[in-house]
Amino acid sequence: MCAPSGPIEHEVLEAGLAWLREQGHPVVVGKNVRARSGYLAGGDTERLSDFETLLRDPAVGVILCARGGYGVSRYLARVDADELRRARKLVVGYSDTTHLLTYLQARAALASVHGPMLERGDVTAEARAREFALLRGEPAGQAPLAGRPVRGGAAEGPLVGGNLKMLHSSVGTPWEPDVDGAILFLEETSEAPYAIDRALVHLREAGWLARVRGVAIGQLVNCESTRYPGASAGEAVREILGAAVRGPIVEDLPFGHVADNRALGVGVRARLDGDRGVLTGLEPVVEVDA
Repeated sequence: MCAPSGPIEHEVLEAGLAWLREQGHPVVVGKNVRARSGYLAGGDTERLSDFETLLRDPAVGVILCARGGYGVSRYLARVDADELRRARKLVVGYSDTTHLLTYLQARAALASVHGPMLERGDVTAEARAREFALLRGEPAGQAPLAGRPVRGGAAEGPLVGGNLKMLHSSVGTPWEPDVDGAILFLEETSEAPYAIDRALVHLREAGWLARVRGVAIGQLVNCESTRYPGASAGEAVREILGAAVRGPIVEDLPFGHVADNRALGVGVRARLDGDRGVLTGLEPVVEVDA
């Protein structure tokens, strides 16, 4: 476990580590996890060093990020894509970790896991169970997730996405994901409807929305407007995507900045059914011996 972005509260960290150990999982903790430098979990070199140390440790199979916040993009261009491919470690996180997950997909052609970290203690038992099933390559990790249909039809493709702010800011960077033929998944927190509108328009004008086969929308948390009563984040999403995306669209899926944050395999094939409002994983994120 490492803290590649923002600092995590001491009590939350210790509770999360204790829970992991109770599950029978030996945990290797980065030496700088408890460091702090303002809104960062230590300096860029410290955070990168922890990640690279875990990457090179043969005893480590999964690298779990402690929390999001901000900071991965400050040093991500210094990460060696060839070393990522050789190590083949599963990386787990969401929010700011979106940048790292898309870097793995775009530069190293590796799958990863968009799912719960340690930053909140209210993660549901169902979300934790799905996450570990996905990490173990068990079928329960690919079980269908139910949302609300916006546009019908069905599509299959690699599942690519994450936090909308992070995806928006990845355009033109080395960690901009490959969205050709993908099922794009999005979630957001604490952004006003106009800011969500702006980010989606940017993705539209950058050509993303014309290249994807469908869009799966997770939770939009605290995204309603107080300044502009009646403005709706959901309506902004439906308006922009509805006009720009040709394939199925499903909203209100159980992933994002919520306690019931169901894990998704990034870069692996999935099926989006816009008639039933269902997202289903079609491949495990790890190879499992028969």
